[in-house]
Formats: sequence, C-alpha cells, structure tokens
Amino acid sequence: MTNFKEYSNYYDSFYKDKDYNKEVEFLEEIIKRYSSPVENILSLGCGTATHDALLAKKGFKITGIDRSEEMLEIAKEKTRNLPIDFKCCDNSNFYLDKKFDMAIAMFNVVGYQTENDAMEGMLKSTANCLKEGGLLVFDCWYLPAVLKDRPFDKEKEMDGVVRKTKQTLDIEKNFLNINLQVFKDGEKIVDEDHGMRFWTLPELKYFLKKAGFELVRACKFLDLDSGVSEDNWDMFIIAKKI
Repeated sequence: MTNFKEYSNYYDSFYKDKDYNKEVEFLEEIIKRYSSPVENILSLGCGTATHDALLAKKGFKITGIDRSEEMLEIAKEKTRNLPIDFKCCDNSNFYLDKKFDMAIAMFNVVGYQTENDAMEGMLKSTANCLKEGGLLVFDCWYLPAVLKDRPFDKEKEMDGVVRKTKQTLDIEKNFLNINLQVFKDGEKIVDEDHGMRFWTLPELKYFLKKAGFELVRACKFLDLDSGVSEDNWDMFIIAKKI
C-alpha cells in the first residue's frame, strides 16, 4: 500500500480544523439512544487517533487498529498518557482476543474497503470482536449524492504546506481515485493514491446482514434525525450485531 506513508506527517495539520469534539459528542448521543452501557470501544482505521484520544478522556477504554505503521507511531506519541491500546493490522482481516461493546470506523474508513472481499472481511472480523448486541457505527459516501454532486480537483493550504488532489471517478466500480500531492516551498514531498468506494443502502444492508449485523439507522452524518440525502455525500450507518 502506498497511502498514509509520507502523508502521515501532514495529516493532522490538514485536518486541524475538523470538529472532532462534535463528532465524539455525536457518538455519545448514539450510545445513549441505541446502546446499552458502553465501556470498551474498538476503533477501526484509527489513524492518528484524535477521536480515540477524546473518547479515552471521557472514560472509554479504546483499542485502535490501523495498517499504517506511520500513522500509529503518531497516534502513540499523541496518546502516550492515555489508556489506549494500538495494533498494526489490516481492517479487512484481523483477530483480537477480546470482546468489545462497540466498534467505530470514523472518517470514511469504510471507503477504503474498495473490493467486496475487503468489506466482507472487515465486517466479519469486527463481528467476531463484538459482544452480542454490540454496535458498529461508521460514516461513508452515499452513491446518489456523489453522482449528483460530482467530485472536482481541490487545493488546500495549511501552515505553508499545499495539498493538491486530483479526483478520477469510475462509475462502474463505485470508485473514486484521489491522487494526493503535497508541496512545501514549491517542492513535491508527497505523491499518493487513495482509492475510495461509495455506497448504496441496499449494498450496505446486504454486507451487514451477511456478516451478522442488523441495520438500525442510516442518517446524515452528525444528524440522527435526518435520513440520507442525495444532497449530502456523508451518510452515517448504525448497525447492531445479532
């Protein structure tokens, strides 16, 4: 894999304006509304663990997994004074000798499961680690919205570093390739491809049911009371292990 190697050094800088606190409050609202008490949380594709650090400070016990050693090194440094356990493994095929009350996959981790086998493997591996009735929650891209509001190339500058993204859409595969380049002082220092999948609800229901989950709620990201919309790429899925 080529993604999240050199880019890991700039990841937190480019997302420092992301409202992680609001997203963690959203997770807490989901727990209150749909779950029995939650103590242990499995964080899939935890990256640099900003969500996990905030959850740990609220008293949750977190285990984070990610396939990027570079991202995990940053996560460990950021959370060295917090009780978070990290494992380097692939979301699509892992085993943990522990049962969790809840699993989260935040910031479109599911999008990186671009092949059916990868999605099935992630859900099966997660189900094996969840207690009966445990929740799996994740955000992802909604196909009708992606096709209505087509992606376009972007540029972002943070702290004197420029990130350029070139977007290539493959409708037949429900796939968006994002070529990501980072420049510092005019010199290109990162060049990575990030392939992302977008989804329909029938697809997700099928994969969830096959892995032993029941779809509880599909809604707009950060809005439990609004359904999915073709005007919003980001949808949120709440499922329960049955």
